[in-house]
This record gives sequence, C-alpha cells and structure tokens, in this order.
Amino acid sequence: MDTVDLFENDLLDCGVPVVEVRPLTNRYARALESKSHVDWIELYVGVFATVMRNMHRTGQAKAPAAERVLQLINDDLGSDLFDGPAREQLALGLHGAAA
Repeated sequence: MDTVDLFENDLLDCGVPVVEVRPLTNRYARALESKSHVDWIELYVGVFATVMRNMHRTGQAKAPAAERVLQLINDDLGSDLFDGPAREQLALGLHGAAA
C-alpha cells in the first residue's frame, strides 16, 4: 500500500465519506508529484475543511487515523495555515470521536 492509499484510508477511518475523500487523495497525489507549495496548501485547506464539515460523522473515527490527520494539520505548514484554536477544535472533535 502506498502513501496515497494510506492517506485515503486515514480519511475514511475518520468518518469522511468516500465521495469527499477521492478529491483529497487526488490533491495529495498531485502535491506529492508537483511539490508545489500551492498544491500543498490546497491539500491542507481541503483536509481541514472536509474533516471539520464532517465532524458529526467522526464518531466513526479510529484513534490511529485521527492522530495521523492531526499530525498533518499540526506540522509546520498546518501551523502556518490554521491558528491554535482552530487546530484545537479539530483535535477535540477527532479525539472525542476516537476515544
């Protein structure tokens, strides 16, 4: 299984519907290939917005997948894009679901 497949599985394991996961996995593959800063920003914003929008479904979240999504959002780029309270809100939603 490659990194794109693992990323896809993590989003699915966080309760994101498959119809919303596919565009994100396509963005991830594009960002990996292009290495473009813009592609990475689009990916991060897309992941953040999609997970937040589907927070009511994260009751299905599995702890390891939730942790990997949070690691992505809390890395250097994620910290530049999203303020602490926004990242905390995402973490509370995912950890609460995965607990």
